[in-house]
Amino acid sequence: MKNIEISVIFKNIAKLLTIKGEASFRIKSYEKAADIISDLAEDVSELIEAGKFQSFSGIGKTIEDKSKEILETGTCQAYEKLIAEMGIEALDLLELRGVGGKTAGVLYNDLGIKNLNDLSYALDSGKLQGVKGIGKKTLETISDSLIFLKTYKGTRILARCLDIAKHLSKILDNCDSVNQYQFTGDVRRLEEVCRSIEIVVECSDDIIATKNALVETFSTHQQPLQTVINEPQNYTAKIPILEPIEKIHLFVDSGLPVTVYLCSAVDFESVLFLTTPTPEHLNAIPSVNERCESKESLTELQNKTEVEIYDKLGMSFIPPELRKYPDSVTLAIEDQLPQLIEFNDLRGDLHTHTDWSDGAHCMEDMVEAAIARELDYYAITDHSVSSSVANGLDQQRLLKQIKYVHQLNEKTEGITLLAGSEVDILRDGSLDYSDEILAQLDIVVASVHSNFTLSEAEMTKRVICAIENPYVMIIGHLTGRLLGRRQEYPINVPEIIHAAAENNTILEINGSPSRLDLGPEYVRQAKEAGVLIAVNTDAHSIPESERYKYGVNVARRSGLTKEDVLNTYPLEQLRQILNRDIS
Repeated sequence: MKNIEISVIFKNIAKLLTIKGEASFRIKSYEKAADIISDLAEDVSELIEAGKFQSFSGIGKTIEDKSKEILETGTCQAYEKLIAEMGIEALDLLELRGVGGKTAGVLYNDLGIKNLNDLSYALDSGKLQGVKGIGKKTLETISDSLIFLKTYKGTRILARCLDIAKHLSKILDNCDSVNQYQFTGDVRRLEEVCRSIEIVVECSDDIIATKNALVETFSTHQQPLQTVINEPQNYTAKIPILEPIEKIHLFVDSGLPVTVYLCSAVDFESVLFLTTPTPEHLNAIPSVNERCESKESLTELQNKTEVEIYDKLGMSFIPPELRKYPDSVTLAIEDQLPQLIEFNDLRGDLHTHTDWSDGAHCMEDMVEAAIARELDYYAITDHSVSSSVANGLDQQRLLKQIKYVHQLNEKTEGITLLAGSEVDILRDGSLDYSDEILAQLDIVVASVHSNFTLSEAEMTKRVICAIENPYVMIIGHLTGRLLGRRQEYPINVPEIIHAAAENNTILEINGSPSRLDLGPEYVRQAKEAGVLIAVNTDAHSIPESERYKYGVNVARRSGLTKEDVLNTYPLEQLRQILNRDIS
């Protein structure tokens, strides 16, 4: 079990206690433990075994004992008791915009609203009208947020699905009758949000025997995924030709559907070819559409690799990340697909945080992690003064940090350190620091962190005002979304892209797994407008330095090449593009 999974359990305990109205010190103890554990560079299990876990301030015997229990069983009694008492769906109340801990407590304890369905009924029936502390505007916000959350109900962000995939891989690896397997569908396309997990399994012997063996293994393997076998009645495959294929249907991770396709070696690649794309993409491929609809056999595609299948269809190979939209089919037929950016193309990270603001690790340790990644340059961009909850730097602290970064750069070999800041874009579009201060920075990332309820016109004007500031180089996480939790704030993205193009301002793909902002639909528009993209980690700890992989996934799904991404360029070219004297 990973640290992040232990952290999630403690965070959920804190949230349930908040809704229940328990003492604040209990809530804060679980919140602090969750934050500490999520930022640890070492595994909790290793720290416990070495007797070092309680050396972290905020980790006491109670937390250690519960962590041991979670490592052994996948959960803990305290968590299960709260779930049994309150229901896991109560957590959804705190995901709504306009609902804080106090409001969630009123909904749950005073009004008997236990989940989103209860809330939907209360809104429709007018039950919330006139409730103290919940005004008309709050009701509108809650209603809009409820619609958004229902849209994403049952989904998981990619990072969570990849963790689940690792657990499923362990099960499949231990099954002797499984010759090979590959994840397909949403996970193989690396969708930011996945609605299911699909796996193609090549059976080494009889398919039915393999199916029975896997069903037994899944049925007995309950931790940490809590696997439930589900054989749906009257199942209809999304692609008719796949109906005869043997399948296993199950739920994991409290309701995420998993489909396992079982086939022989001759069909493995063709089933992978059929299950990776969206139906819209597959239907756009000439000749495949007719075969699928008529349920005809694709026997001519047996014993062929995917590359060979595409070649037989008169197309160049389409990378899995591009198998969502039909337009890539046209490009493949014309042999015009872009050469997608690769993970090792990134030369630097231009948005990171340290313990000078709300980061978990000191600057030296973050730099060491960057050196380990073999980066050429690395920007320190701690929060600005308005981000008070993030311990943002006032002018004096920023000037002190600039000096410190330059000193550290002089004695650090193998990488160039850049002094920067993630500067808050204030309500009126002005920035936290004066131009005089901004002029001393190597990198300026400007981001919105507050006042999300402005109108579309106000928010658009606000961000464009920042773009027009000559010292702003990058706009961070433009739409403010949190995947499956917070919708984009109202903003006219095409207008923003136009302004960015006019001012040579870079837009960011933020690698935080909960953000991945911008999304591919906007990144594609930016590319068409000639706007460069920066793929950044927004790392607040050493483990989060690996977030670049998620950012590159988005870039690939957007059809970006190496040349479309700012931080693939050598430092000297970066200087020229930003028109800044970076040293």
